[in-house]
Formats: sequence, structure tokens, C-alpha cells
Amino acid sequence: MTFTQGRVVVAELRRAGWLEWLEDWARSGRQGCMDPKQSEAFAEFLARQPRSASSKGLV
Repeated sequence: MTFTQGRVVVAELRRAGWLEWLEDWARSGRQGCMDPKQSEAFAEFLARQPRSASSKGLV
């Protein structure tokens, strides 16, 4: 479901599973543009971050 104001999207409701897929896809895309050492450091950084609300099943 999408909410618009005028011609601008202001909010979009998505299923939690779709959001998890999007987060994984975005992470893979960013790491694909990095050299191996930078990609490894980024993966370690992400592992230390608190999980998002969608990953916890709260959304």
C-alpha cells in the first residue's frame, strides 16, 4: 500500500519478508562494488549493528 501527497510518495507499507529481502539485496549490492578487504570489513561492521525492526519481525 502506498500513501501519496500530491504527486509525492510519503509512505509505503510492505510485508516484513519483503523488507528482509530488500535489506539483503542492498547489502549484497554495496559489497559487490567493494574490493575484497573492504567488503569483509563492511560485513563485520554490519554484523555488529543491531537488527532492524523488520528483521526482528516487529513490522
